[in-house]
Amino acid sequence: MEHNRVLRLEHGINFRELGGYENTAGQTIKWQKLLRCGGMSLLTNRDLTYLDNYGLRYDIDLRQANEAEMSPDRYPKNTKYINTSVYPFTDNRRFDRRLKRLIKRMVVDDSFNAQTYAQMVTDSHAVKVWQNLFATLLTNDQPDQSVLFHCAAGKDRTGVAGALIMTALDVPRETIMQDYLLTNAVFMAAEQYGYRYDYYQGQCW
Repeated sequence: MEHNRVLRLEHGINFRELGGYENTAGQTIKWQKLLRCGGMSLLTNRDLTYLDNYGLRYDIDLRQANEAEMSPDRYPKNTKYINTSVYPFTDNRRFDRRLKRLIKRMVVDDSFNAQTYAQMVTDSHAVKVWQNLFATLLTNDQPDQSVLFHCAAGKDRTGVAGALIMTALDVPRETIMQDYLLTNAVFMAAEQYGYRYDYYQGQCW
């Protein structure tokens, strides 16, 4: 099967592969193992057939229950759906200025503040979500079968998940940041072709 960084779906939102990235040891992430995207409520039947043939077996939805109810995922019948929201945070704490400055240097988009990003990787509830995500990755041990993780836009929550996974695989930070920034390029390209997506309302126009 042809491999592309951005999957060629009719209505896939920021649908991307993590396969092909190299780590510091020169090893390469396998294709058809790790997928990331935004909302999946608009996928067409042709998209579902493509994803089924691609080997999509796990759909990990990082959105809150009300988001999932408002824009429910569409996925192949052979895919197991798991809704495990990163929010709400359970730890009531603030972070010192040094940590916030560090995260601000790493985050390019100001739509989420440094406090939110810090909580996404340290809050006890969020940590359990990431632990469950990694457990699913370990369960997916068959060749050419994929685990997909996503939020609404495939950007912030999904971006953190992708960064954690690639960090665990010892992918260089520069590569991780390039993949994070690719979201902006994908949305810009979509708008050039007259397609926009409201990832808060799950609507296209």
